[in-house]
Amino acid sequence: MNPSSIRRFIFTLITGYLAIFGVQKLPYEFENQWLVLIPVLIVVYIITVWMDGLFFKDVAVDATAEPGAKKVKKQAASKGFGR
Repeated sequence: MNPSSIRRFIFTLITGYLAIFGVQKLPYEFENQWLVLIPVLIVVYIITVWMDGLFFKDVAVDATAEPGAKKVKKQAASKGFGR
């Protein structure tokens, strides 16, 4: 696992815990709490990924671009069989 995946995982755990804690502290009693928690956790994950990209955008770009990596252009293949 690369550092950005670990960071996103920890960030999702923290925000997910806060979301679950917040839903449980609501003054309403739900018949099935999972029907509320699942959409909340999906939204939390989407927001977490968005915020991770917002805060650590330059770190992710630097990690994917390798310095000194050269692009090699392939020569166009000649048309026809056996040429």
